[in-house]
Amino acid sequence: MLTNSRRFAAALGLSLAVAARAGAQQSYPQTLYFGEGLIDIPVAWISPVSGDFALSFSGVTFRNTAASPQYGALNGLNTNGAAEFSFFGRVGIGIAFYSDNPEWGFFFSGLLLDQEQFRHKTGSIRWMPSVAVGLRNVGPYDHIDRYTIGYDLTRDPATGSITDKVDTLHHNFKTGETVYGVVTKSFALNEIKPDWSNTNLSFSVGFGNGLFKDDGGLGQIYNQHSWGGFFAGVKADFFPAKNTQVSVMAENNAWSYNLGSYIEWRGLRASVYWLDIGQSQSDTVTTPGAKNIYGYSKFAFSLGWSSNVLGLVHGDLLQKKVDELEAERNQLQAEIAQRQQRIVALQLEINRYEAQNLLELEQRRSQAETELRSEREALQKLEDRLKRLEQNAPPGTTPPQ
Repeated sequence: MLTNSRRFAAALGLSLAVAARAGAQQSYPQTLYFGEGLIDIPVAWISPVSGDFALSFSGVTFRNTAASPQYGALNGLNTNGAAEFSFFGRVGIGIAFYSDNPEWGFFFSGLLLDQEQFRHKTGSIRWMPSVAVGLRNVGPYDHIDRYTIGYDLTRDPATGSITDKVDTLHHNFKTGETVYGVVTKSFALNEIKPDWSNTNLSFSVGFGNGLFKDDGGLGQIYNQHSWGGFFAGVKADFFPAKNTQVSVMAENNAWSYNLGSYIEWRGLRASVYWLDIGQSQSDTVTTPGAKNIYGYSKFAFSLGWSSNVLGLVHGDLLQKKVDELEAERNQLQAEIAQRQQRIVALQLEINRYEAQNLLELEQRRSQAETELRSEREALQKLEDRLKRLEQNAPPGTTPPQ
């Protein structure tokens, strides 16, 4: 008997094998903070099987802030976690944990237009991209910045109770219920030219408010490469071995440039990132705490795991899905064989018709030549008769003209 995880892998493999007839299949990692995407930006993609889920744990390096107790939660590393579930290939819902305190927020994404619906069509429409909308930071912590920082645990000296309050640096941020829209187009190089590699490429561009546009009034202190709420990114996938994918990514998350790469094997993923490339910090920055967070490059990592709830809880249901997909594959193979046989028969019939046409033409040509010879012979006989008639005419008469 297959184990649950093996059943899931088998079902997923068969699903991709069937879907591969429509074109290149893409997958995306979890972002640092909010579900599927590139490094920080979302993409127009939802995991295609209901019950798929992804868990991630990530960390971003910051300057040690021990000298600033109000930002001591960072202390050189801010960690995050997220969990996301997919339904019907159209909806993704998840929860993100922003720090060790922890603060949290829900996120949502919905696929409005799926490019896979157009891959089988001809003409330019087969290059139609996917379109999605989404929400980030849905919850009570509406003063976080793009690193999900903004709150600090404080203890009331009188009562000893611990509360989570907005720190002094983030009072002016209003990033709750961030709304975005994004367009993504993905394809394999061999879709353009069959003898090219099966390397996958994807391009995404979008716009959002809140986390993508609100700088809390900090201006250049907060960012130096702002795109005014617009964001964009590109990803390339390579497949060096079976069940193994290596991807490289580049993006501007509406605030800064980021680079990253990850390797994935059977649902397990490890990622490394270089954030805020080209950022520099001015010595004139006097805003408390800002120098500890903004204006310099950072490094980040992420560990993730993706699977399917049915594959873990109800392996028998997934086995039925495997059997259904296997039956569909066998049916398709039989249909393909029948089509191939029909094509061969039609080709032979066409060749036979062509041969018959050539024979008919040859017969017609031969008949025309025979008729031409007969006409020439008859004409010759008439001409000979005319000559004899002229030669035998009585003297002094003129043969009629």
